Amino acid sequence: MKKILTIALTVVSINLISQSFAVQENNMSLSGQYTDNDFSKNTFLEAFLDDSLTWEIVVDSMPSTWEFSNCFPTCYTVGVTSGDLVISNGQSYYLNCHIYPNNTAGEGIITMKISSITGTTEFVTWHGVAGNVGIINDFFNQKDKIKRIYNLNGQIVNDLIPNNIYIIELQNGLIYKTFVTN
Repeated sequence: MKKILTIALTVVSINLISQSFAVQENNMSLSGQYTDNDFSKNTFLEAFLDDSLTWEIVVDSMPSTWEFSNCFPTCYTVGVTSGDLVISNGQSYYLNCHIYPNNTAGEGIITMKISSITGTTEFVTWHGVAGNVGIINDFFNQKDKIKRIYNLNGQIVNDLIPNNIYIIELQNGLIYKTFVTN
């Protein structure tokens, strides 16, 4: 039994040592008005070894009129969906996604795959929502139509905080997702 435990710990230790980078936050939500020029959310990649990375967008499920761009750490133009980066041990690298809703309400997901030549791979996902408070204003005038309002953690809320996304469940069973502004 001790031998199996020792082998398992050795394998885990080797895997931890060989990881060349880690991303601080792998799943992010970002939101704004559909009339906004853009909205963005960033995180950082931490380098544990000198290494060469490649990145590519592997999921793009946004409305057809939306556009996006990434900064990693250089900001790329709309349409660039892959690139390379050489990282140095102990450095932190800016990683960002901008969404341009182009006057279209909706939501979408962008997932970036980051891989190193030493075998580390991580996925970073941005979930973007472009909406407005119209549904809230419409239904607060007729509160009896709203069954429940949830935050993104699935908790029922009574007070709406600006610059957050809420899920509204109506009495008739319809469900809406909306971004609340000031």
